[in-house]
Amino acid sequence: MCRLLRWPLVVALVLGLAPWAAAEGEKAVIEKALKAHGGTENLKKVKAVQTKTEGKLDLLGGISLTSESTIQYPDKFKEVAQMEIMGQQVTVTTVYDGKKVYINANGNSVPVSDKIEEEVKEVMRMAHVMRMVFLNEKGYELSSLGEVQVNDQPAVGIRVSRKGSRDVSLYFDKKTGLLAKVERRAVDAMTGQEVTEERVIKEYQDKDGMKVAKKLLINRDGKKYMELEVTDVKYLDKVDDSEFKQP
Repeated sequence: MCRLLRWPLVVALVLGLAPWAAAEGEKAVIEKALKAHGGTENLKKVKAVQTKTEGKLDLLGGISLTSESTIQYPDKFKEVAQMEIMGQQVTVTTVYDGKKVYINANGNSVPVSDKIEEEVKEVMRMAHVMRMVFLNEKGYELSSLGEVQVNDQPAVGIRVSRKGSRDVSLYFDKKTGLLAKVERRAVDAMTGQEVTEERVIKEYQDKDGMKVAKKLLINRDGKKYMELEVTDVKYLDKVDDSEFKQP
């Protein structure tokens, strides 16, 4: 249980939007994705987002959770997750202020190892990739992954690479253009070992003219790890820096 509490859930970061930037060989997929998710102009306006989610972790016999999260793009977030673990009510607050990671469980500060901090930063980088606004900038490399099946439908994949970050693979529904799956290498909190993580978007909802993930399934090494449902979404122009202070 202690090791579980030391690991932030960062469930908000699976909810990245999907603005796209053109790349040679993937232009048609990119343009279709832009339109599908609400258009370039709308997507670029998103500077910050607050979400509420509920779901279940497939750990310790099943852990129900709710969370409230705030993301200030490109590199700040806060999440307050409430869970019942082995009959005990636990509130875990995770904050990343763009430089340091802080975790607090039931009012007590939790030590953050270098491995945990780096993994949180990788999740934030993934969320930034999922937004796609800056993928036309120098340093990003996009490559085709061909066609696969996601949600029993054909999807086309694009790998995003950048020096100093792990690769992130994005798969788009071939018919609708919507982001269907995100895949990456992650570090498992319980074992400390790397796993292949898939974040499959099962259902979308409309919000202010844009498509936003509503139901998600997270698998690790082919096994179900977490299910989430987004119950509320709010777009903000700016979040005060005080929101990201050490809890």
